[in-house]
Amino acid sequence: MDVSNYDDINDLYVISDMLITDYSSVFFDYANLKKPILFYMYDLEFYKNKLRDFYIELENLPGNVVQTEQELVRKIHRVSKHFFIDERYTAFNRRFNYLDGPNTSEKVLSVIINGGDLADRCSGNSSITDVI
Repeated sequence: MDVSNYDDINDLYVISDMLITDYSSVFFDYANLKKPILFYMYDLEFYKNKLRDFYIELENLPGNVVQTEQELVRKIHRVSKHFFIDERYTAFNRRFNYLDGPNTSEKVLSVIINGGDLADRCSGNSSITDVI
């Protein structure tokens, strides 16, 4: 199925079983779904040494980095059968997706109307930290 011209990537996130990406930032949104993520970085050394460095250390990504097609195929099979949310994935979501959770829109609106710090309101909510 070719969905390259589909206009809403969020719909594709929801129906997918796994994300395979390279250096794109799509994994930040996808990690909220707590589904498997693989990073296929076949040109990692060139990218890192010649183009630019990374905003986040590779060991902190919420998924495995693979560099060859053979590794990619093996990881797809392995992750599709044995995926679980590990500490690295959990730590990533705590750091970058801490505002995600139930009633987030309500909390944002409350901060807009009443003032205050959104991060304080969301991080203290056990339902958000439990989900992450």
